[in-house]
Amino acid sequence: MGIRCDQFVGLPPTAKAFLEEHEVPLEVCEHCQRPYLRDYEVIGYYDGMFGDKYPLVRHVLKDGRTADVFHQASPWSSGPIHHLGLRVSNGTEFIWTDKEIEENAA
Repeated sequence: MGIRCDQFVGLPPTAKAFLEEHEVPLEVCEHCQRPYLRDYEVIGYYDGMFGDKYPLVRHVLKDGRTADVFHQASPWSSGPIHHLGLRVSNGTEFIWTDKEIEENAA
């Protein structure tokens, strides 16, 4: 019997690269000079297999725009395989192609 669970693919590589280049850099601790994750604005949630709620967040970009993570698709393979997309406030979207989603579900 297979295990049923939420599976996470997350953002496409193009979205990750975009955020790496354009997102406001991590905060740096004034005491130890180590970078740390700042608080992200949670703009919504998507549902997991067992009623779990997973956050969707807003990223702030260096030029003042924002980029919102959204739930794109969840094909099934022993549970939902969650694919996320990224929508920039100027209308640009970074999403998984249908072929990539299909390959991730195989």
